[in-house]
Amino acid sequence: MDVNLRALPAFFGCLSILVLGCRAPAPCNDPDMVARQLLYRTSMRPETVSPGQTRIPDSVVLEDGLDEDEAVLTALSNNSAFQATLAQLGAAGGDAVQASLLANPQFLTYLPNGAKEGQYTIYAPIESYLLRPARVKVANREYHRIGEQLVQNGLNVMRDVRFAYTDWVLAQALTDLAIEAQQIRDQISKITDDRLKDGDISELETIAAKVDALNAKASLGVQRASIQIAEARLLTLVGLPEWNKPLASVEFDLPSLPVQSEEELVIEALVCRPDLHAAKWAVAAASERARLSRWLWLRLDGVFDARNAPTYTHTGPGLRLDVPIFNRNQGGILRADWELNAALHNRDAISDQIIADVRTAYRQLQQAYDNLQILKRDVEPVLMEALQIAKKGFEDGGSDYLIVLQTTTQYLTAKGQILTQTAACNRAVADLERSVSRSLLAPPLATDEVIAATDPEPMLGK
Repeated sequence: MDVNLRALPAFFGCLSILVLGCRAPAPCNDPDMVARQLLYRTSMRPETVSPGQTRIPDSVVLEDGLDEDEAVLTALSNNSAFQATLAQLGAAGGDAVQASLLANPQFLTYLPNGAKEGQYTIYAPIESYLLRPARVKVANREYHRIGEQLVQNGLNVMRDVRFAYTDWVLAQALTDLAIEAQQIRDQISKITDDRLKDGDISELETIAAKVDALNAKASLGVQRASIQIAEARLLTLVGLPEWNKPLASVEFDLPSLPVQSEEELVIEALVCRPDLHAAKWAVAAASERARLSRWLWLRLDGVFDARNAPTYTHTGPGLRLDVPIFNRNQGGILRADWELNAALHNRDAISDQIIADVRTAYRQLQQAYDNLQILKRDVEPVLMEALQIAKKGFEDGGSDYLIVLQTTTQYLTAKGQILTQTAACNRAVADLERSVSRSLLAPPLATDEVIAATDPEPMLGK
């Protein structure tokens, strides 16, 4: 067997040359990808939190109130559903590493027994080395697809938190309005009692005023309960469902219209949206799978055989391969082609959805903003003046209670509409920022940098 063993270095030397000649791209492993992208797009960076732990960012102080940015930043680090999806990137990295590994050689031996010669054979799967670059390309493109989709998931979480935050602030504002309504109703009820004592009105009118005051009190109780409901939903999305301390009250911030036009935002979204980048990476991965499927039937082993008989010793290389007469992976090729077709259609569907998202959110913002301006500029001042005149007239005995009731109802309705339209503006802004994939207060993203960093077309070798 000494002669046989001398030939092994030559075999492994040839095998090393073959491996070096079939070098594949390095597997992707960028665990900071999602955090870096979200920081670039929104100036907020999520942190990875261990299961069961809670992480309050250093810049967040819950005791002095929870503003919208603090809620979003806390959610990115504590929302359990989002943190669970981030694990997909690590799993995809494992798939990429696995795709880069070479198949193990096989060793076969027959021990000598009497007249039977000893046989030692090594099989090296050559097709594993040949197909390795294509497998790594598929895995890397899947890694990029998952990473971009996780960035979009982060933007969706931010949008949902902003919606919940708006609902919470709206509930507080409507509660303040309900307190004001109760105070107005109580004042009117007191005035009716005074006028009843003076004999200016009947007792029936006082009963109506008291009923209105009681209804206002009941509405206030319902509205206060709605704050607790909205707060529970917000804390769940933020990732602090067990927080048992009341959050400090905050006020509505009136958003402004974006500087860019609708068409400019549509164009920017089509360039910068992470889910469209993910769809493009899915097409690139499906295209590489379709090419790889043409060769999955291949089985080619390099063989090194050593035989040792009592009268002779023999060593020599060889090949073992499958003859593709019946099975050339026809079904796998058909499936891979249709998966590529589906990926292309999905990319186009996402592109269409992006256009619809931006246009819908932009127009909703425009509509809510215009309505709000009309209410604040034209309606609210007139109703406030009318309410003061009606209350003064009723107190002096010159106005009928029905006029006071009608004016009060119109005033409170208008105030409620102002709050509702302000909330609609905030929701539309949150939805538009998610649709464009950046903060509207920040300058537009550098589209050339985004394309260079995320478009698979110039990165087909990765």
